[in-house]
Amino acid sequence: MNNYIACEIAGIPSLIINPCEKARATVLLYHGWSSKIEDYLFFASTISSWGFKVIVPELPDHGVRGKLNYFDTQVLQANFWNVVLQGVKEAESIATALAATDDIIIIIGHSTGGFIAAGALSKVSFLKSAIVINGSCAWVKFEELYRERDGRTPLTDAENIFLKEHDPQYKLNFGDKKRLLLLHGKEDSIIPIASQRYFMNEMSDVSEEYLQLVEYSGVNHQITIGMLEKSKAWLSKFPEAGTPVEVK
Repeated sequence: MNNYIACEIAGIPSLIINPCEKARATVLLYHGWSSKIEDYLFFASTISSWGFKVIVPELPDHGVRGKLNYFDTQVLQANFWNVVLQGVKEAESIATALAATDDIIIIIGHSTGGFIAAGALSKVSFLKSAIVINGSCAWVKFEELYRERDGRTPLTDAENIFLKEHDPQYKLNFGDKKRLLLLHGKEDSIIPIASQRYFMNEMSDVSEEYLQLVEYSGVNHQITIGMLEKSKAWLSKFPEAGTPVEVK
């Protein structure tokens, strides 16, 4: 028997996994590039077993929403930021729709989903906690490093200005007591850890209570048991069940 419900939320195909007991909070779980929502059922079921309602939305141009030649470098370069930015808008719509009935909403993302989680946390006032796994919260720096690695031309001034307008590094306000956990493999060859280290350096005045980066030696671009354990510990501290959100 399937332990999930397929549905649409704010027009986005999604899966819902409910815990056995009353949910402590709702977790939006965003998958990565070239994946689909069904690929994250094990991860979602694990989070659900901790007492959370989990919703896995489909990314634009993924699963039933379309297909790209994901491993073609030019296709990736042409479509990556479109998927991320549309995903952030959709996360805001989904979170707003859920806020009518769900007191607490947390967002988690891996890889491309990690970019979306960071972007949504920076834009949605009532999202107070996020976990970004093998993603980036410093988008301009990531794009600079990515282009340098591939021998591409640097960002133009217009491209820099546009990306900076959406970059969580410049939008996140920890004065709102948002909490952000970053988990990253030190040997990640897909989304290198350098941009997350840069982000942490730029946010050096933020308390560990609200922002942490945990690095995993010998780990490439995958989710490990250690990352799951740290995620569970992070979620156990926040939020307190029954705390209402304020939708602005």
